[in-house]
Amino acid sequence: MGSWGPPLRIARRTTRKSIGRTLLVAALIGLPVFAATWSGVTGRSASPTGELLARVSIGQADAQLTVTSYNKIDLQYGEPTLDLIPGAPLDGKRVRNPATFDPLRVLPPGTHVARPFDNAGTAEVKGPNTVNSVNVVVGDGQDPLLKDTLRLDEGRFATAPDEVAVSPRLAKHLGITTLGGTLNTADGKAYKVVGIARQLKETSSWLLFAAPATTLVTPTSVDLRYLVDLPDSVDPHALVVPLAAQGFTLLPRANIIDPPPGPVGYPGEAIGPYAAMALAIGFGVLEIVLLAGTAFAVGARRQTRELGLVLASGGTARDVRRIVLLQGVFAGVVGVTSGLLLAAVALLAGRPLWEDLSSTVFLEWQVPWTAIITISLIGLFAGLAAAVVPAISAGRQTPLAALAGRFAATTTRQPIRKPALLLLIAGIVLVVVGSGLLAAALAAAQRQFAESDHYQATATPVGPIALVLLGITTAIAGLIWMLPSLVSTISGLAGRLPLSGRLAMRDASRHRHRTAPAVAAIMMSVAATAAAAFAGANSIAADSAEYIPVGHRGNASLRFDSGLAGVPYSPELEQRVGAQLSSAYTYRFGMISVPRPDGTPIYLGVQPPGVNPEESPSSFIGLAVVDPAYLEQFDGSGPELASRLRAGDIVVPRSDFTTTKSVDIGFTDPAHPTKVVQHKASYAGELPLIQVLQGQALIGPEAAAKLGKVDTFMVEYQLKSLPTKDELAAADVVIGHDKLLTVEQGYQDPGNKILIGVLGVAAVVTLLGVAISVSLSAAEGRADLATLAAVGASPRRRRNLAAAQAWMLGQLGCVLGVGVGALYGYTAHAAFGSPHFTVPWAELGGTLIAVPLFAAALAWLLTRSRLPMVARLD
Repeated sequence: MGSWGPPLRIARRTTRKSIGRTLLVAALIGLPVFAATWSGVTGRSASPTGELLARVSIGQADAQLTVTSYNKIDLQYGEPTLDLIPGAPLDGKRVRNPATFDPLRVLPPGTHVARPFDNAGTAEVKGPNTVNSVNVVVGDGQDPLLKDTLRLDEGRFATAPDEVAVSPRLAKHLGITTLGGTLNTADGKAYKVVGIARQLKETSSWLLFAAPATTLVTPTSVDLRYLVDLPDSVDPHALVVPLAAQGFTLLPRANIIDPPPGPVGYPGEAIGPYAAMALAIGFGVLEIVLLAGTAFAVGARRQTRELGLVLASGGTARDVRRIVLLQGVFAGVVGVTSGLLLAAVALLAGRPLWEDLSSTVFLEWQVPWTAIITISLIGLFAGLAAAVVPAISAGRQTPLAALAGRFAATTTRQPIRKPALLLLIAGIVLVVVGSGLLAAALAAAQRQFAESDHYQATATPVGPIALVLLGITTAIAGLIWMLPSLVSTISGLAGRLPLSGRLAMRDASRHRHRTAPAVAAIMMSVAATAAAAFAGANSIAADSAEYIPVGHRGNASLRFDSGLAGVPYSPELEQRVGAQLSSAYTYRFGMISVPRPDGTPIYLGVQPPGVNPEESPSSFIGLAVVDPAYLEQFDGSGPELASRLRAGDIVVPRSDFTTTKSVDIGFTDPAHPTKVVQHKASYAGELPLIQVLQGQALIGPEAAAKLGKVDTFMVEYQLKSLPTKDELAAADVVIGHDKLLTVEQGYQDPGNKILIGVLGVAAVVTLLGVAISVSLSAAEGRADLATLAAVGASPRRRRNLAAAQAWMLGQLGCVLGVGVGALYGYTAHAAFGSPHFTVPWAELGGTLIAVPLFAAALAWLLTRSRLPMVARLD
């Protein structure tokens, strides 16, 4: 042939003729392209950049002005950006009230300003049955400068003090179906509903949109933002420094569109996430190449006679390789094109769904063209790379063997290569060392956080992370290298298996060229799911270790005057709620209050004897009134704590808090002298791990009554049985407010969802690899099956053989995949701060046992028992 023309025509014809194989390979390539394109566009649209980011941040304004109470702003780290908002220097002084200051006084003449919507507090809104706490945002919603910062679904924004707009979820909860209705608050005020609106982020939130003059909330003296429209002749950058010198922060629009570089020493982006992303992309491409390469091997074997005719007609091995390679190119083009088109259709048709799932409004689509082009090129490369090995194998055949339809097979056993084994061992060692270093770095960061009053960022040491990534990569490379030898070694253990098992193992060993890639693809896919299972299990273990219960397990807690709503305590309310919950006993928690001269209460606390709380405020802790019977429910120190309370002692939370068997009871009030009373105290062991008791000193009700008035702030009901949803709803109606009653059921483990997800993904990828390999085995083994049928094998033998092949491939791939996933899982133990290395036994057991058996069962069901007789030429 000597040119690309005939191979191109043959490859194009074969691609159309073998439409099933072409679509399979195209799907293997197209699905990652589809997923990457969809996630890239939705992710960029949900987190916009450039001009669109400026529009959603400050609308149509030229800049954003923040009015602070300080006399100056520190700009030593550079001009403001969305990520770097400068604050006042240490010597700054408060000189104004932002709520009453007119920003036009410090801006050029002709400037127009508007208030963007900012959180201003909460309001108690009457719902259908209960009172609800709802966040209130205040701004000039009707001003054109705010365009594109919110979405108005219906009506308009509030302009008068007695008007509000509500978010869609809140409108649905309150039963608001038409505008013009009335919204009532718990304090008896009424507001006219004039619109339905939502923020661009967290669209599912309950919100009230009010005008700046609203009476829903009380104005505060915190910093206030304004959107600024400057005259055309004024450069916003020229105002940044002069305004900062007066205590105002100006963020120009240009600093949002194209942020200036951060200052020297300002922390930049870590390389760890990019390294992990590159590793994931590399493994994904390798997996596509392995699976698609195995599928191409199926096609190349099935068209062996056609390629033999090419060789017999004067074609060369190069022409045969070109034919197979071009089929890979065609499949890559079809896959990439289909993936891009499906992503476009899904994005356009499912836009409301994607907005709802991400709780974000997409003002417009932002397409990461560079990323999409790169992904498309990777897909084309994957298609071409997948055809390389089958093309080389096809080119090596002799014309006679190709015309006869004979396939090359390896009959000798191959020992495991020592370099591959060394790579595997080195990878495991690197992962263990890197995980140890990572755990040490995290422990050091936690100690530093415990010893410091300042916030410490999460430790992300680059060196240990790089060691772990290198170790995982090295281990996978070693496993892939040794897989053909490993298959050959395992096949030697098949002597005791039934006939179908022996045939499956022999076939896998003789055709390692297809068995190894299929097992490797399954291994890598299962490794990803196993790694996710380990990460989830260790993350859950860390969350469980940090979980602090609200009350005793199985009890219901009700807080009063908690800041969410003004629900005062009364014995009648306590009894009515208890009746709804079938309460067996009620425990009360309180604080001791004494009146100031003006009659307002102040609550007592305790400190070590002789310590001045004004000089050492950290030594002053709260004093909670607790029923001793409540503490007796807890094992360990509970009974001893109850005994000390009944004896009249104050129980302190630390053994070093009192060394004189007494504490000082008092309070710190700037307007009045500190009053101190000594009281006997003791340490009787660690307090139960309950939120209300953490960091508190405890006193019994009888001793507390001698010191002042006991104000109940929470009650806990000991329940006979867990309440139903209807009982909880009835209790909320009695309380008059939702979300104040909490039933303690311990840490809620989301492990079942993780189990379902892990098994689902593992089953899909395993079935895909198994289907391709079993299909190839059926194509190559038709003559052997015909011979078996001729000597008396039953028709079911083909089904049994397919099931045995599927089980063997799936089992080996799952075992190796779980092993690789365990390497990452060991790192996850350190990274998530789990108290111990948690193994997700249910997920791993399902992956190792259920998934291969499911693959075998499916192969048995989908394989035809009878096969047309074929001629054997050798």
